[in-house]
Amino acid sequence: MQKRWSAAGKTAVRTVNRRLIWLHKYKKPLIAVALIITIASASSVGYLAATRDPAGAAAEMVRTEANSGDVSGLQSLNEALNRDEQLCETIEKINLQEELDQEKAKAEELNDALESKDNEMNQLEDTILNALMSNLNTQMISRSSGSVSSYAEEARNLISLQNKLANFKQMPEAQEIDLTEYEATISNKLDYLPTKKPSSGSLRGYGSRRHPVYGHYHFHPAVDMSSPTGTPIYAAGAGTVTTATYGGSQGKYIVINHGNGFTTVYMHCSNMNVSAGQKVQKGEMIGRVGSTGTATGPHLHFEIRLYGEPLNPTIMIMQ
Repeated sequence: MQKRWSAAGKTAVRTVNRRLIWLHKYKKPLIAVALIITIASASSVGYLAATRDPAGAAAEMVRTEANSGDVSGLQSLNEALNRDEQLCETIEKINLQEELDQEKAKAEELNDALESKDNEMNQLEDTILNALMSNLNTQMISRSSGSVSSYAEEARNLISLQNKLANFKQMPEAQEIDLTEYEATISNKLDYLPTKKPSSGSLRGYGSRRHPVYGHYHFHPAVDMSSPTGTPIYAAGAGTVTTATYGGSQGKYIVINHGNGFTTVYMHCSNMNVSAGQKVQKGEMIGRVGSTGTATGPHLHFEIRLYGEPLNPTIMIMQ
């Protein structure tokens, strides 16, 4: 018997005639036996015809003709068996096709379920990203009305979000969400804020003080970071180098425009690795500490200006 799938989704049985199966199974042996019997009968008839009288021979001829009828019957049997075999093959093909249709239906059902799950995950990802981007936008300030304190607050918020994102990416749940856009948005905004410490040494000396060379009191718009000659100097933020030259008391100095109202100044370099017009990334080495110009020893004179006005670098340096 062969199984098939009914319209109601249950297994049904397609019955094949047991006689057909038996005949199909023993077809060749049956034909062989029948042929042997026929040949033996014909031989016997010939022998008897040669040893008996003419009347008996005539009778045997009649029987021989009857035997030829048996051969025709065997041919009919063979044809019937062939038809039965073809019928079995047809039924088997039908059953195989039904099984194939069942598997195809299962595959389509599974594919639909996977697509539904994928759509759910995409919707969840969009919801999470929209919430993250909305929260990020609330941390931003208007570029036309930003104050030093508001920029500093924005920088702190961005650094905090960046740290939280780095921690979240270590969790298994992060593998289910594409955070590339969110991470890039934070980086792009933070990269151009001058928050990276440009060199080793303490951030000291901003504000009113006695000039270390000339002795008079004056306003010092920068911090002096004492370091050995040759200590690397890094860009506090990404931007474009507008100046890389030598100037009297400044010695060798570099100015970077960060494109958001901020500029940073690096004086007394022993050498400079950049030139005017060059694009630099945050943290990229731009020169080395020295004592060129008016200086009592090797150090970095570092300024941060917002729309041309100096501000205390300790407010912005956070990384």
